[in-house]
Amino acid sequence: MGDKHAPGVIAGDPSRPGLASLPYELQAAVFEATIRPQVFFLQITNDVLTFSRSADRGIGSACRLSREIYIKSKTLCKFGCNFHWVNPDNDIFYLYKDDGVRYGVRNPESMTRPPKGDSFEPSLLRNIAVDLQYLGVHPRHEAANRVWSIFPSLKTLHVFVPSGPPQTPALSVTPEALVLSELRGALVVAAPGLDKELWSAVKYQLKRTFDRILDARNGWNGRVKPDVVGHLTSARPKIEEADTENPEPIEPLLTRES
Repeated sequence: MGDKHAPGVIAGDPSRPGLASLPYELQAAVFEATIRPQVFFLQITNDVLTFSRSADRGIGSACRLSREIYIKSKTLCKFGCNFHWVNPDNDIFYLYKDDGVRYGVRNPESMTRPPKGDSFEPSLLRNIAVDLQYLGVHPRHEAANRVWSIFPSLKTLHVFVPSGPPQTPALSVTPEALVLSELRGALVVAAPGLDKELWSAVKYQLKRTFDRILDARNGWNGRVKPDVVGHLTSARPKIEEADTENPEPIEPLLTRES
């Protein structure tokens, strides 16, 4: 098996180590280890929900073996008129824009009104991400209630905190540029215009808020209290020059309302 390679992989210079020179089993192990949760962007504009594709699909296009491993962990799911390969247990759906929760302005009627737009199977959206700025002030009940109303199968609420000093505004990035890293509990965080807090305190408060919502709604149709996970966000630097002779279409920059 030492000279067997993944389908679609061309062996390189044997004098220079590379993925193609590894045994088939090791190549498969490398591909499996590099699979990470994908982040799908979604927005609610004028009460219309729309999904974007995920950006991190490189492992699924490296070769035939990588595609087989990529698809093995995914389910083909329909969102609106489009199909996406999704791992419901791991992939994250980032609600980067929501007219129902304008920063600093809360409309009680729109907070619990289900949006129109792209249809989806609710059980597939288990990991929802929002910005720290989205949550508003303590006890953050309105934002938590809205997210849980739209996504009843919520398993984990992921909170995105921009890298930088407290009160840094939420990032405006394309899906390709978003980078996530660990957010430690001892880090001091704050949305623009709000008081500074330890992330561990924010996390605890959110969990208590979910407890109170469940108690007030008598279990709310079998919902289960979600976990809360924080991530630092940053933008991946652009390192390649654009091809001016053969430009490729790109998605427009995702803008954020202030």
